[in-house]
Amino acid sequence: MADTFTTHITFRSGDTHKEDPITADKLGSTITRLLHGPAASIGMIKEVKIVDQMDCIVFLARDNNVVFPPQNNSQK
Repeated sequence: MADTFTTHITFRSGDTHKEDPITADKLGSTITRLLHGPAASIGMIKEVKIVDQMDCIVFLARDNNVVFPPQNNSQK
């Protein structure tokens, strides 16, 4: 059985939305859509949280900034 992940979205209005579970191969496109898509571009999204089947956070962004996993922002 493939691992699945559930996306929880909190909007600036306070409304929330839980998307249908996705498989790992869809994580990248989901994150891209929610951080750079139309809703993100106009500031509608407050928080994006993606959890695994055991409700462990695998991705968290607030105010369009990635909180988890920690990002390496150093320039080389």
